[in-house]
Amino acid sequence: MIKKIFSLILCSLFLLVGCSKPPNTQLDENTDSSPVSKSEVTQVSSYTGEDTSKEALNNFPFMVIVENSTASRPQSGLNSADIVYETMAEGGIPRFIALFQKNLPAKIGPVRSARAYFISIAKSLNLPFAHCGGSEEALSLISEDKSYMSINEMYNRNFFWRDNERKAPHNLYTSGENIEKYIKSKNLTYTPNKFMAFNKNYWSDSSLQDLNALNLVLNKSYSTSYNYKDGFYEKYMDGKPALDMNTNSILKFKNIVIQKTEITLSKDNIHLNIRLTGTGNAFVLSNGKILNGYWKQENNRTVLYDNKNNEIPLSPGNTIWHIVANDVSIN
Repeated sequence: MIKKIFSLILCSLFLLVGCSKPPNTQLDENTDSSPVSKSEVTQVSSYTGEDTSKEALNNFPFMVIVENSTASRPQSGLNSADIVYETMAEGGIPRFIALFQKNLPAKIGPVRSARAYFISIAKSLNLPFAHCGGSEEALSLISEDKSYMSINEMYNRNFFWRDNERKAPHNLYTSGENIEKYIKSKNLTYTPNKFMAFNKNYWSDSSLQDLNALNLVLNKSYSTSYNYKDGFYEKYMDGKPALDMNTNSILKFKNIVIQKTEITLSKDNIHLNIRLTGTGNAFVLSNGKILNGYWKQENNRTVLYDNKNNEIPLSPGNTIWHIVANDVSIN
């Protein structure tokens, strides 16, 4: 009987020990025990200078040519772009070519045709670009040089669609997911070219000139302006807020670059020639300040310099880059 009682006591002790927590395993209430996800591991983006998830940086960066006539507004996806270039096209109508990597919006567009200068921009960054057709000069460049990573809707319609709520030709769209699928299907590879240097502290210098509002009168029929608010430049076009249709929010940017150059009519008196080589005047705006300097193309890359020949960095964040004629007034 005594042996049975002793055995029961031993069993109870073993059970108590088995149910108790081993030493040094009790969790603090403020400790997150969940595993670190891939998206929490960050690296610096080449296009924004921001800490960005490793998962997002695994996206293959690409560009899309986006229309900017009044019939195309509001556009979709521009607020998700890392960089947006804006320049003129035929008849003084502006057009964008936007770069995406960090974000892959579900709708980008309206997508429009390529021009030689847009191809040059995409080539300088060594990136694929989506478009629908193009000028004779642009299509000739694409045909002759296979290093251009053209994604032409006319031959790849499965990766684009028409929105019946708008009239053609202002209703062609694609998505980040579709372009990534195209890139994978073609096994595209690339060696990324450097965009710009980034330095947040550079723009905290009190000696830089303050400027909280900007107006660019590009021609008789189009102007765009910016107001600096809460660390961003909010964009207006022809006096109205420029919206992103995906989010119904105003377009806003951390940096504005204004690259001045020669813009002339080509021999057909329709299309434009825009000089993107050599050098020219430039203005850079960031953190509510403006700096006058110059741009210079070096090794197929456009670099910005101040008047002391020091490279101008940008603030971390997205950038809108204007390419304008030398006679455009900056107010």
